[in-house]
This record gives sequence, structure tokens and C-alpha cells, in this order.
Amino acid sequence: MQPLKRFTQCGSLTMLFGVFIILFGVSSTALTTFGKTNNQPPPTQTPIIKGRECNTHDDCSAIDRTSCVRDPNDFKYRCLCGDDSPPGNGLCRDVLKGLRHKCNSNNDCEDGMVCQFENNNRTIGVSKFISSKIKLCLCDNDNGYVEDILHDICSGANQPLLVNIFTSVFSLMTPFTFSAFMMMRKHF
Repeated sequence: MQPLKRFTQCGSLTMLFGVFIILFGVSSTALTTFGKTNNQPPPTQTPIIKGRECNTHDDCSAIDRTSCVRDPNDFKYRCLCGDDSPPGNGLCRDVLKGLRHKCNSNNDCEDGMVCQFENNNRTIGVSKFISSKIKLCLCDNDNGYVEDILHDICSGANQPLLVNIFTSVFSLMTPFTFSAFMMMRKHF
């Protein structure tokens, strides 16, 4: 019983509390906004800009850097820029292109995608534009990326983000775990 008593007196509970504060943070915004009135006028409603509806990539040839892809908001096929946004004043920013956008090389496409001619032996989904004349940004099947039809993305694209999150949490926890281990070892 004596070593356990020393362990709790040495501040391991304080250290554990410190870990929770670091991991979950303390938000002071709730304390500073209590009782304040909102003096800002309500935001004005801006019209929602949508791309022109289309049936094929050729329908979008008049607007540079657009492709006929499914709009993520209403799921209709529209002439959209590479980041699935509608062109502003007929222009698109120079961005990496998403799934099923027209491309010239792999450098035009987002990570996990390759620029290639679409073929009929895709394993998942049915394409609206089966054509050997137009190169599209498609999932890199050779490296394990598979098309997710529901979300219009390539699966596996979020894996690097999860690895970074776990690495960050592990690197935060390592010093505290090591310190607690050394304290326990010292007292036993």
C-alpha cells in the first residue's frame, strides 16, 4: 500500500489532468460571449451560383478548365471547375482536378488519381462518359485507390490525414507515459 500512496502523492493525477487539458483544450469563448448582444446586421443572402447543366464533356468546351461532372450539391451534371466549384465570371482558378475531370497529365489530378483514358473494365461503378478520346482523372487502382461512387472520391485519400492525427496524439502522449512509467518504476 505504501508505494501506491507515494505514487498518488507524486502528482501523477495532476499529470493526467494536464494531459486531458492539452488534448481537449479549454474553450474560453463561451465565457466571453455570455451576455453580449449581437450588434451585427444579418448577412445578406447571395444567390447560389451553379454551373451550366451538361450531358458530355463537349458541352463544357466553351468554358476553359471545366468538365462535365456531377455537382456535389444537387447531383446534376454541370460544367464545373477542377475543385467541383462553378466557374466565376466564366473563369476557373488553376487547381488540381478532382475525380472524373478532364486532364492532360497526372500533374493535373489530385493525389491518389491518375490521368488516363477510361476503359470498360472498371471494377466499381458505371461511368456516364465511356470514351477513349478524353483523358480523365481516375482513381489510381494500381496503388489501392478505389472509386467511392456515393461520395465521388477515391477511397484511401483520407488515410494520410488519419496517420498524421495518430502520430500527433502519440507524440503528445509519449513524454507523459514515459514519465509515469519512470515514477512507477522508481517507487516499486
